[in-house]
Amino acid sequence: VSTQSTGEFSILLIPSIAIHVTMATPKETQAILIKKYPEGLPKESDFELKSIPVPEVTEGAVLLKILWFSVDPYIRGRLNPNNPLSPTGGAMPLGEPGASAGVGQVVESKNSKLNVGDYLYGNFPWQEFVVLSQEKVNEAMKLDLSGGLEPNLALSVFGITGLTAYFGLLRVGQLKEGENVLVSGAAGATGSSVGQIAKIKGARVVGVCGGKEKAQFLKEIGFDEVIDYKEEKNLQEALKKAFPNGIDVYFDNVGGEISDIAVGLLNRFGRVVVCGQISIYNEDGPASTKLQGPRLWHLLIYKSIRIEGFVVLTYRPEFPEAIKELITWYSQGKLKKKETIENGLANLPKAFIGLFKGENIGKQLVKL
Repeated sequence: VSTQSTGEFSILLIPSIAIHVTMATPKETQAILIKKYPEGLPKESDFELKSIPVPEVTEGAVLLKILWFSVDPYIRGRLNPNNPLSPTGGAMPLGEPGASAGVGQVVESKNSKLNVGDYLYGNFPWQEFVVLSQEKVNEAMKLDLSGGLEPNLALSVFGITGLTAYFGLLRVGQLKEGENVLVSGAAGATGSSVGQIAKIKGARVVGVCGGKEKAQFLKEIGFDEVIDYKEEKNLQEALKKAFPNGIDVYFDNVGGEISDIAVGLLNRFGRVVVCGQISIYNEDGPASTKLQGPRLWHLLIYKSIRIEGFVVLTYRPEFPEAIKELITWYSQGKLKKKETIENGLANLPKAFIGLFKGENIGKQLVKL
Protein backbone atom coordinates (compact mmCIF):
# COMPACT_ATOMS: atom_id res chain seq x y z
CA VAL A 1 0.00 0.00 0.00
CA SER A 2 1.36 3.42 -0.88
CA THR A 3 0.44 7.08 -0.55
CA GLN A 4 0.46 9.19 -3.69
CA SER A 5 -0.40 12.79 -4.54
CA THR A 6 -1.36 13.68 -8.10
CA GLY A 7 -3.55 16.71 -7.57
CA GLU A 8 -5.76 18.45 -5.04
CA PHE A 9 -5.07 16.08 -2.17
CA SER A 10 -3.56 12.71 -1.40
CA ILE A 11 -5.16 9.48 -0.35
CA LEU A 12 -4.04 5.92 0.27
CA LEU A 13 -3.47 3.94 -2.91
CA ILE A 14 -2.87 0.32 -3.83
CA PRO A 15 -0.77 -0.97 -6.71
CA SER A 16 -2.67 -2.06 -9.82
CA ILE A 17 -1.96 -3.86 -13.08
CA ALA A 18 -2.86 -1.85 -16.18
CA ILE A 19 -5.50 -3.30 -18.50
CA HIS A 20 -6.41 -1.55 -21.75
CA VAL A 21 -10.09 -1.93 -22.50
CA THR A 22 -11.93 -0.61 -25.54
CA MET A 23 -15.66 -0.03 -25.29
CA ALA A 24 -18.23 2.19 -26.91
CA THR A 25 -17.93 5.80 -25.80
CA PRO A 26 -21.32 7.53 -25.49
CA LYS A 27 -21.74 10.19 -28.15
CA GLU A 28 -23.49 12.63 -25.78
CA THR A 29 -23.81 13.26 -22.06
CA GLN A 30 -26.13 15.31 -19.90
CA ALA A 31 -24.48 18.39 -18.38
CA ILE A 32 -25.42 21.34 -16.15
CA LEU A 33 -24.31 24.57 -17.83
CA ILE A 34 -23.92 28.03 -16.30
CA LYS A 35 -26.64 29.95 -18.12
CA LYS A 36 -26.25 33.30 -16.29
CA TYR A 37 -24.44 34.63 -13.25
CA PRO A 38 -26.79 34.84 -10.26
CA GLU A 39 -27.93 38.12 -8.78
CA GLY A 40 -28.34 37.57 -5.05
CA LEU A 41 -29.56 34.09 -4.17
CA PRO A 42 -28.96 31.69 -7.09
CA LYS A 43 -32.04 30.43 -8.97
CA GLU A 44 -32.54 27.23 -10.92
CA SER A 45 -33.05 29.38 -14.03
CA ASP A 46 -29.37 30.42 -13.72
CA PHE A 47 -28.49 26.88 -14.84
CA GLU A 48 -29.38 24.74 -17.84
CA LEU A 49 -29.55 20.96 -18.31
CA LYS A 50 -28.33 20.12 -21.79
CA SER A 51 -26.85 17.27 -23.83
CA ILE A 52 -23.32 17.94 -25.03
CA PRO A 53 -20.90 15.87 -27.15
CA VAL A 54 -18.46 13.44 -25.50
CA PRO A 55 -14.97 13.65 -27.03
CA GLU A 56 -13.00 10.59 -28.15
CA VAL A 57 -10.94 8.75 -25.55
CA THR A 58 -7.40 9.25 -26.87
CA GLU A 59 -4.16 7.62 -25.74
CA GLY A 60 -3.49 8.34 -22.05
CA ALA A 61 -7.10 9.38 -21.41
CA VAL A 62 -9.96 7.70 -19.55
CA LEU A 63 -13.74 7.89 -19.64
CA LEU A 64 -15.40 8.37 -16.26
CA LYS A 65 -18.96 7.68 -15.21
CA ILE A 66 -19.54 10.23 -12.45
CA LEU A 67 -21.12 8.73 -9.34
CA TRP A 68 -21.15 11.63 -6.88
CA PHE A 69 -20.79 15.40 -6.88
CA SER A 70 -20.22 17.63 -3.88
CA VAL A 71 -21.81 21.08 -3.85
CA ASP A 72 -20.34 23.65 -1.47
CA PRO A 73 -20.86 27.32 -0.61
CA TYR A 74 -17.53 28.42 -2.14
CA ILE A 75 -19.00 27.71 -5.59
CA ARG A 76 -21.10 30.88 -5.19
CA GLY A 77 -17.90 32.93 -5.47
CA ARG A 78 -17.11 31.23 -8.76
CA LEU A 79 -20.47 32.36 -10.09
CA ASN A 80 -19.55 36.00 -9.58
CA PRO A 81 -17.64 37.58 -12.50
CA ASN A 82 -16.55 40.45 -10.25
CA ASN A 83 -15.07 38.18 -7.59
CA PRO A 84 -11.28 38.54 -7.29
CA LEU A 85 -9.27 35.53 -8.43
CA SER A 86 -8.93 33.09 -5.54
CA PRO A 87 -7.07 29.81 -4.95
CA THR A 88 -10.25 28.00 -6.05
CA GLY A 89 -10.20 29.80 -9.41
CA GLY A 90 -12.03 32.70 -11.03
CA ALA A 91 -15.58 32.81 -12.34
CA MET A 92 -16.77 29.74 -14.25
CA PRO A 93 -17.52 30.68 -17.89
CA LEU A 94 -21.07 31.13 -19.12
CA GLY A 95 -22.36 28.46 -21.47
CA GLU A 96 -19.98 25.86 -20.08
CA PRO A 97 -20.57 23.12 -17.49
CA GLY A 98 -20.03 24.10 -13.88
CA ALA A 99 -17.57 22.07 -11.85
CA SER A 100 -16.97 20.84 -8.33
CA ALA A 101 -15.42 17.96 -6.42
CA GLY A 102 -16.68 14.58 -7.53
CA VAL A 103 -16.03 10.86 -7.61
CA GLY A 104 -16.23 8.82 -10.79
CA GLN A 105 -15.52 5.28 -11.95
CA VAL A 106 -13.38 4.46 -14.98
CA VAL A 107 -15.49 2.78 -17.69
CA GLU A 108 -12.93 3.02 -20.49
CA SER A 109 -9.18 3.37 -20.16
CA LYS A 110 -6.35 4.13 -22.54
CA ASN A 111 -4.10 5.05 -19.62
CA SER A 112 -1.37 2.66 -18.49
CA LYS A 113 -1.95 3.41 -14.80
CA LEU A 114 -5.73 3.03 -14.63
CA ASN A 115 -8.06 0.07 -15.09
CA VAL A 116 -11.75 -0.12 -15.81
CA GLY A 117 -13.47 -0.11 -12.41
CA ASP A 118 -10.97 2.21 -10.70
CA TYR A 119 -12.40 5.13 -8.73
CA LEU A 120 -11.07 8.68 -9.17
CA TYR A 121 -11.54 11.82 -7.10
CA GLY A 122 -11.12 15.25 -8.66
CA ASN A 123 -12.66 18.55 -9.66
CA PHE A 124 -14.94 17.40 -12.46
CA PRO A 125 -17.38 19.21 -14.79
CA TRP A 126 -21.07 18.75 -14.00
CA GLN A 127 -21.65 15.91 -16.47
CA GLU A 128 -22.74 12.28 -16.30
CA PHE A 129 -19.74 11.16 -18.38
CA VAL A 130 -16.38 12.94 -18.45
CA VAL A 131 -13.31 12.25 -20.60
CA LEU A 132 -10.10 13.05 -18.73
CA SER A 133 -7.03 13.76 -20.84
CA GLN A 134 -3.63 12.50 -19.72
CA GLU A 135 -3.03 15.90 -18.08
CA LYS A 136 -6.35 15.82 -16.22
CA VAL A 137 -5.74 12.22 -15.13
CA ASN A 138 -2.53 13.40 -13.45
CA GLU A 139 -4.56 16.01 -11.52
CA ALA A 140 -7.05 13.42 -10.24
CA MET A 141 -6.65 10.91 -7.41
CA LYS A 142 -7.15 7.18 -7.50
CA LEU A 143 -9.07 6.06 -4.43
CA ASP A 144 -8.32 2.93 -2.41
CA LEU A 145 -11.72 1.69 -1.29
CA SER A 146 -10.46 -1.57 0.17
CA GLY A 147 -12.07 -2.47 3.47
CA GLY A 148 -15.52 -1.50 2.27
CA LEU A 149 -15.04 2.28 2.27
CA GLU A 150 -17.75 4.12 0.36
CA PRO A 151 -16.70 6.34 -2.59
CA ASN A 152 -18.63 9.34 -1.26
CA LEU A 153 -16.42 9.42 1.87
CA ALA A 154 -13.77 11.03 -0.35
CA LEU A 155 -16.12 14.02 -0.59
CA SER A 156 -16.77 14.34 3.13
CA VAL A 157 -14.93 12.74 6.05
CA PHE A 158 -11.66 12.01 4.22
CA GLY A 159 -11.98 14.71 1.60
CA ILE A 160 -11.64 18.48 1.53
CA THR A 161 -14.45 18.84 4.09
CA GLY A 162 -12.72 16.72 6.73
CA LEU A 163 -9.33 18.20 5.92
CA THR A 164 -10.71 21.75 6.21
CA ALA A 165 -12.04 20.96 9.68
CA TYR A 166 -8.81 19.24 10.68
CA PHE A 167 -6.33 21.92 9.61
CA GLY A 168 -8.61 24.83 10.40
CA LEU A 169 -9.13 23.75 13.99
CA LEU A 170 -5.77 22.20 14.83
CA ARG A 171 -3.34 24.24 12.77
CA VAL A 172 -5.01 27.64 12.35
CA GLY A 173 -7.01 27.49 15.59
CA GLN A 174 -4.16 25.85 17.52
CA LEU A 175 -6.67 24.11 19.77
CA LYS A 176 -5.51 23.01 23.22
CA GLU A 177 -7.08 20.43 25.50
CA GLY A 178 -9.69 21.90 27.85
CA GLU A 179 -10.40 24.99 25.77
CA ASN A 180 -13.85 26.36 24.93
CA VAL A 181 -14.82 26.23 21.25
CA LEU A 182 -17.70 27.90 19.40
CA VAL A 183 -18.68 26.65 15.93
CA SER A 184 -21.08 28.57 13.69
CA GLY A 185 -22.84 26.72 10.89
CA ALA A 186 -22.26 23.74 13.14
CA ALA A 187 -24.69 21.37 11.43
CA GLY A 188 -22.97 21.73 8.06
CA ALA A 189 -20.36 19.36 6.68
CA THR A 190 -17.34 21.25 7.97
CA GLY A 191 -18.90 22.53 11.20
CA SER A 192 -20.05 19.11 12.36
CA SER A 193 -16.58 17.68 11.71
CA VAL A 194 -14.95 20.57 13.58
CA GLY A 195 -17.07 19.90 16.66
CA GLN A 196 -16.28 16.19 16.68
CA ILE A 197 -12.54 16.75 16.24
CA ALA A 198 -12.62 19.30 19.06
CA LYS A 199 -14.25 16.71 21.34
CA ILE A 200 -11.65 14.11 20.33
CA LYS A 201 -8.98 16.61 21.39
CA GLY A 202 -10.59 17.19 24.79
CA ALA A 203 -12.28 20.56 24.27
CA ARG A 204 -15.72 21.81 25.28
CA VAL A 205 -17.80 22.59 22.19
CA VAL A 206 -20.88 24.73 21.58
CA GLY A 207 -22.52 24.76 18.16
CA VAL A 208 -24.88 27.29 16.60
CA CYS A 209 -27.38 26.07 14.03
CA GLY A 210 -30.87 26.81 12.73
CA GLY A 211 -33.66 24.33 13.37
CA LYS A 212 -34.66 21.59 15.81
CA GLU A 213 -33.57 18.72 13.57
CA LYS A 214 -30.10 20.19 13.21
CA ALA A 215 -29.86 20.86 16.94
CA GLN A 216 -30.77 17.24 17.69
CA PHE A 217 -28.12 16.02 15.23
CA LEU A 218 -25.41 18.06 16.96
CA LYS A 219 -26.38 16.69 20.36
CA GLU A 220 -26.23 13.15 18.98
CA ILE A 221 -22.65 13.59 17.73
CA GLY A 222 -21.41 14.96 21.04
CA PHE A 223 -21.65 18.76 21.10
CA ASP A 224 -21.78 19.90 24.74
CA GLU A 225 -24.36 22.60 24.05
CA VAL A 226 -26.35 23.68 21.02
CA ILE A 227 -27.87 27.09 20.32
CA ASP A 228 -30.71 27.17 17.81
CA TYR A 229 -30.64 30.76 16.57
CA LYS A 230 -34.13 30.39 15.14
CA GLU A 231 -35.48 29.77 18.64
CA GLU A 232 -33.38 32.33 20.54
CA LYS A 233 -34.86 35.77 21.03
CA ASN A 234 -31.52 37.17 22.22
CA LEU A 235 -28.54 35.47 20.58
CA GLN A 236 -26.02 37.54 22.51
CA GLU A 237 -27.44 36.51 25.87
CA ALA A 238 -27.60 32.87 24.76
CA LEU A 239 -23.92 32.90 23.81
CA LYS A 240 -22.90 34.63 27.04
CA LYS A 241 -24.76 31.99 29.03
CA ALA A 242 -23.14 29.17 27.02
CA PHE A 243 -19.65 30.58 27.65
CA PRO A 244 -19.42 31.75 31.29
CA ASN A 245 -15.63 31.44 31.00
CA GLY A 246 -15.36 32.98 27.54
CA ILE A 247 -14.44 31.57 24.12
CA ASP A 248 -10.93 30.38 23.28
CA VAL A 249 -11.47 29.33 19.66
CA TYR A 250 -14.26 30.51 17.37
CA PHE A 251 -14.56 28.50 14.13
CA ASP A 252 -16.48 30.80 11.80
CA ASN A 253 -18.42 29.30 8.89
CA VAL A 254 -21.12 31.97 8.72
CA GLY A 255 -20.00 35.53 9.46
CA GLY A 256 -22.59 38.24 10.16
CA GLU A 257 -24.20 38.86 13.55
CA ILE A 258 -22.94 35.74 15.31
CA SER A 259 -19.34 36.65 14.47
CA ASP A 260 -19.81 40.18 15.80
CA ILE A 261 -21.03 38.71 19.10
CA ALA A 262 -18.42 35.94 19.27
CA VAL A 263 -15.42 38.26 18.92
CA GLY A 264 -16.68 40.24 21.90
CA LEU A 265 -16.72 37.08 24.03
CA LEU A 266 -13.22 35.89 23.17
CA ASN A 267 -10.72 35.34 25.95
CA ARG A 268 -7.23 36.78 26.02
CA PHE A 269 -5.18 35.12 23.25
CA GLY A 270 -8.41 33.91 21.64
CA ARG A 271 -8.35 32.72 18.02
CA VAL A 272 -10.89 33.14 15.23
CA VAL A 273 -10.68 30.67 12.35
CA VAL A 274 -12.38 32.27 9.34
CA CYS A 275 -13.43 29.33 7.17
CA GLY A 276 -16.61 30.61 5.49
CA GLN A 277 -19.00 33.56 5.32
CA ILE A 278 -22.13 31.97 3.94
CA SER A 279 -24.38 34.66 5.42
CA ILE A 280 -22.99 37.24 2.99
CA TYR A 281 -22.04 35.26 -0.14
CA ASN A 282 -25.17 36.42 -1.97
CA GLU A 283 -24.79 40.11 -1.10
CA ASP A 284 -24.35 42.49 -4.00
CA GLY A 285 -21.50 44.62 -2.68
CA PRO A 286 -20.13 46.89 0.05
CA ALA A 287 -23.36 48.91 0.17
CA SER A 288 -25.21 45.94 1.65
CA THR A 289 -26.12 46.49 5.31
CA LYS A 290 -25.09 42.89 6.01
CA LEU A 291 -21.51 43.86 5.23
CA GLN A 292 -21.50 46.71 7.74
CA GLY A 293 -20.83 45.19 11.14
CA PRO A 294 -19.60 46.77 14.39
CA ARG A 295 -15.98 47.83 14.76
CA LEU A 296 -14.32 45.46 17.22
CA TRP A 297 -10.69 45.89 16.26
CA HIS A 298 -9.78 47.45 19.61
CA LEU A 299 -10.48 44.08 21.24
CA LEU A 300 -7.73 42.52 19.14
CA ILE A 301 -5.28 44.85 20.85
CA TYR A 302 -6.46 44.56 24.43
CA LYS A 303 -7.02 40.80 24.35
CA SER A 304 -4.21 39.83 21.93
CA ILE A 305 -6.77 38.14 19.68
CA ARG A 306 -5.76 36.54 16.39
CA ILE A 307 -8.17 36.36 13.42
CA GLU A 308 -6.97 34.26 10.49
CA GLY A 309 -8.56 33.11 7.27
CA PHE A 310 -7.20 30.10 5.42
CA VAL A 311 -7.47 27.93 2.33
CA VAL A 312 -7.01 24.24 3.09
CA LEU A 313 -4.88 23.62 -0.02
CA THR A 314 -2.10 25.49 1.80
CA TYR A 315 -1.60 22.30 3.80
CA ARG A 316 -1.62 19.92 0.84
CA PRO A 317 1.83 18.40 1.60
CA GLU A 318 0.45 17.27 4.98
CA PHE A 319 -2.77 15.73 3.66
CA PRO A 320 -1.62 12.07 3.70
CA GLU A 321 -0.95 12.01 7.45
CA ALA A 322 -4.15 13.93 8.20
CA ILE A 323 -6.22 11.51 6.10
CA LYS A 324 -4.76 8.55 7.99
CA GLU A 325 -5.81 10.12 11.29
CA LEU A 326 -9.30 10.95 9.98
CA ILE A 327 -9.73 7.37 8.77
CA THR A 328 -8.64 6.07 12.19
CA TRP A 329 -11.17 8.26 14.01
CA TYR A 330 -13.91 7.22 11.58
CA SER A 331 -13.08 3.53 11.98
CA GLN A 332 -13.16 3.94 15.77
CA GLY A 333 -16.58 5.57 15.63
CA LYS A 334 -15.25 8.86 16.99
CA LEU A 335 -15.94 10.77 13.77
CA LYS A 336 -19.41 10.35 12.31
CA LYS A 337 -20.81 11.56 9.00
CA LYS A 338 -24.18 12.97 8.03
CA GLU A 339 -25.19 13.46 4.43
CA THR A 340 -28.04 15.18 2.63
CA ILE A 341 -28.35 13.50 -0.76
CA GLU A 342 -30.12 14.79 -3.86
CA ASN A 343 -30.57 12.23 -6.63
CA GLY A 344 -29.87 12.94 -10.29
CA LEU A 345 -27.67 15.43 -12.13
CA ALA A 346 -30.76 17.50 -13.01
CA ASN A 347 -31.24 18.24 -9.31
CA LEU A 348 -27.71 19.56 -8.75
CA PRO A 349 -28.77 23.25 -8.95
CA LYS A 350 -31.54 22.57 -6.43
CA ALA A 351 -29.04 20.98 -4.04
CA PHE A 352 -26.64 23.92 -4.45
CA ILE A 353 -29.31 26.55 -3.86
CA GLY A 354 -30.50 24.65 -0.78
CA LEU A 355 -27.17 25.33 0.91
CA PHE A 356 -28.09 29.01 1.22
CA LYS A 357 -31.53 28.20 2.58
CA GLY A 358 -30.17 25.97 5.32
CA GLU A 359 -31.84 22.87 3.87
CA ASN A 360 -28.91 20.48 4.32
CA ILE A 361 -27.67 18.69 7.43
CA GLY A 362 -24.05 17.59 7.16
CA LYS A 363 -22.55 17.17 3.71
CA GLN A 364 -24.67 18.07 0.67
CA LEU A 365 -24.09 15.53 -2.09
CA VAL A 366 -25.62 14.76 -5.45
CA LYS A 367 -25.83 11.09 -6.43
CA LEU A 368 -25.92 10.31 -10.13
